[in-house]
Amino acid sequence: MRKLLLLSAALMATASMSAQVLLWNGDDKELGSDGGFWNRAQPTVVEDDGNKCLKITLKENSGGWADEHRMAALPLAEADFKGLRRLTMRIKMAESHNVMIKLTKEGDGGYTGDETRRWFWYDAANGWQTMTYEYSIGPNSDKLTDTGNTLLEIWPYEFDNKWGEEIFIDDIQLDGPMVGDVAVRTLDDASLTDKQVIVAGSLSKGSYQNTWDGDWHVEAYDDYSLLLSKLSDNVCFLNLTGAVVADGDSPQLRQKNPNLLILSPVDFFDTDNVIRWDGEKNATPTMVINEAYPFYTPIDFQATNVELTRKCYAGYNTFVLPFWVSATDLGAAAVYTHKFGTTFKQDTDEYNPNGVAGGNVPFIADYAAESDEVMNFSEKGICTTPDNFDDSDFKGVYSPQSAENLWGINGDGKLQKGGSSATIKAFHAYLADIPANARAITFEQTTGVKQVERSEWKTKGFYNLNGQRVAQPTKGLYIVHSAALDQRSLAKEGTQEGRSYLCIRL
Repeated sequence: MRKLLLLSAALMATASMSAQVLLWNGDDKELGSDGGFWNRAQPTVVEDDGNKCLKITLKENSGGWADEHRMAALPLAEADFKGLRRLTMRIKMAESHNVMIKLTKEGDGGYTGDETRRWFWYDAANGWQTMTYEYSIGPNSDKLTDTGNTLLEIWPYEFDNKWGEEIFIDDIQLDGPMVGDVAVRTLDDASLTDKQVIVAGSLSKGSYQNTWDGDWHVEAYDDYSLLLSKLSDNVCFLNLTGAVVADGDSPQLRQKNPNLLILSPVDFFDTDNVIRWDGEKNATPTMVINEAYPFYTPIDFQATNVELTRKCYAGYNTFVLPFWVSATDLGAAAVYTHKFGTTFKQDTDEYNPNGVAGGNVPFIADYAAESDEVMNFSEKGICTTPDNFDDSDFKGVYSPQSAENLWGINGDGKLQKGGSSATIKAFHAYLADIPANARAITFEQTTGVKQVERSEWKTKGFYNLNGQRVAQPTKGLYIVHSAALDQRSLAKEGTQEGRSYLCIRL
């Protein structure tokens, strides 16, 4: 049953050391011991190229079962497969040959090794090669269980009489991605719904040839596609630091949520939204985010470039961003921040005299004209997403949601209460409620946002956003020229009489 190797084995040898379900490797074994193997073919833990592994020596057994010393036998009584069915191991031998393995489970409903034979072709010319065996399909695959499997047999030369040959074995394991201590392959589609998903085991893609019936079957696999099928569009952050990652395909993982961030343990991913440790901080070359999708990060990190897709209209627009911005960054005429409460305090963070907003701080940006839908920022420190915003009535939104009964600024620049079909997108903000004693809310660049009591609502004139004077405003956004407000400003903030304010009439 000789074959030509179609493609190399799935996982690189260097990536095989950290599988979630490790059946055996030599790292913690005592040199000279049998390493926990049965007494078949003289199992001995040795060093090879500075690495501890198992050596077996094939020998004739004239006094007993003829095949007894043609193979190595590893008991599996303590092993939990956890739903994984792709078995890999590294082997070094002198000649090219099929390497056969068998799995055994004793008792009712079990299986014998002759029923679970799998073959892989070795041709590494006395070098180490990773062998891959598929147990999710093929004879008796339905009988394999996560626990209770009895024995793994390794037959380097099947039944050939290769007496005296030395074979080296290491890193016997079950591979594939895992979440929550179970194999991803066993999960329902779109069943992963948490904002952060922590992945263990291994992630890779490729193909290999395997046989169980004399015909070589090309087994293509893609752990990234598999993981994607289990993600819901609510997942915003993938933590891969506990997984072995190879043949990376991060763009594929972002198909359901383009805002998805990936924390990777290696520099294998060189694409947008992949965060890596650069020796000093977690960093990504480019973060790409869109208001139409949810966003979340449980860690701080640095982004060299940020690309935000969202629409901004002429006039006032609500914002919340996970990084510090100024009006200049935004291309806006002004930026205002304030906590909408029943009082105005100049000496707290409710007061924003500089036209800037910190990360995760809801704010309002004033645009002279409609802005481009793609906004670009450089060198931004991204802040951890809060579980909840503070008790202020002004709240940021990082996931698109219903806006029913919430107050927001619509595309016409007017304050509007959301109806039953209203929605609000990510990176926007809303007023949960208007304080009961407020009759108008004013915005000004030097003093942020404040409330005006009913008794102060005396005006010299109202103007709509087109500059047209109106006799009496209804609900909406207006410019008001108010003597009462001027006097209050003169007394408390030192502004000049005759100043105009942007007001929202409720």
